[in-house]
Amino acid sequence: MSKSKNYPEKKIGPLPGGIQVAIWLNEIETDDGPRKVRSVTISPRRYREAQSGEWKDAKGYNAADLSALIFALTRAQEYVFDHPLEQEKKEAEEAESY
Repeated sequence: MSKSKNYPEKKIGPLPGGIQVAIWLNEIETDDGPRKVRSVTISPRRYREAQSGEWKDAKGYNAADLSALIFALTRAQEYVFDHPLEQEKKEAEEAESY
């Protein structure tokens, strides 16, 4: 059985420092049946190790990366708010009717 590759719903970046944010659309099982949910991942900052020349993932970010991180996360937030999932629309309508 072949497994299909899951791609992000939306990518923001890469930005300076290699920063990239991805928004993923997943389906989970709940007591009420399947439900779509989103998650957000932040790609690690990349650097080249001086001795080996090998590319590695950093464990953290530099202070200089903060503006790119804030920019990318703000764009991700805007996307999620501007593109609500069907279940989120229904929940918002139900909340308004109370």
